[in-house]
Amino acid sequence: MLAQAAGDSASTQVAVGVIQLLMTAKRVGPGQHEQATVSAMLSKLALQGPMRSADLSHFLQLDPSTVSRHINSLVDGEFVAKTTDDRDRRVQWIQVTDAGRARLHTRMNERITQIEKVTDGWSEADRALFSALLSRFITDFDRTINEAEHEAEQA
Repeated sequence: MLAQAAGDSASTQVAVGVIQLLMTAKRVGPGQHEQATVSAMLSKLALQGPMRSADLSHFLQLDPSTVSRHINSLVDGEFVAKTTDDRDRRVQWIQVTDAGRARLHTRMNERITQIEKVTDGWSEADRALFSALLSRFITDFDRTINEAEHEAEQA
């Protein structure tokens, strides 16, 4: 119905599909939603290395107090560690620990299992094509958002 109201161009269909995917993903319970936030934090730290709490907050588009609460929980669980910047003692760097990497690995395996169930009836060629196009879409979408943010900062 949403797609019919917006039109049926390929771009519209992709936009509607992304909206539906996000709505489906939000149907998980509160504990799962929190787990997704924690996984996103751990993933960002594992991919990009140590960063400040403010950087995680910006990346996740979450209130700094929410991110701080998650970080403290992750520190308590020894999934991340805080270190103080040598040049500016006011700055704390958050970095993923080996336990955090193990937790992230477990979560990734759970996601892979879910995806394998969803795509079980797909041919290997379809899975490969979907993977390639999805990766390309995410890379280009991220680049476009980064460019827009940069332009907004320059204005």
